[in-house]
Amino acid sequence: MQFSVIRADDSITHIALAGRLDIQGLNAIQDRFVFTASSRHKPTLVDLSQVTFLASLAMGMLVSTAKTLQHRGVKMVIVQAPELVQKALEAAGIQKIIPMVATESEALRMLA
Repeated sequence: MQFSVIRADDSITHIALAGRLDIQGLNAIQDRFVFTASSRHKPTLVDLSQVTFLASLAMGMLVSTAKTLQHRGVKMVIVQAPELVQKALEAAGIQKIIPMVATESEALRMLA
């Protein structure tokens, strides 16, 4: 599992994840993801375009982080989830908590 901070400035935090977000992948990135997303108190864009598998524990991490941000008055948006990952997120109802969009520009508009 790979974790990258694409952008972290005064207006937004943009995180990209790549690989399998199974238990091993989650253990590898969870602390950094949660810290990076929630410590900055900024709108957060999470790029899942390179995620090949998403376990329910990873969904829990995303929801928990999104709720923490919501309590601070900022949003988190998921962008470019591959079809299988998006279907899993939708089946779990994640889109009711975290908006999911197809492009980075859509995500940035939502977070503005």
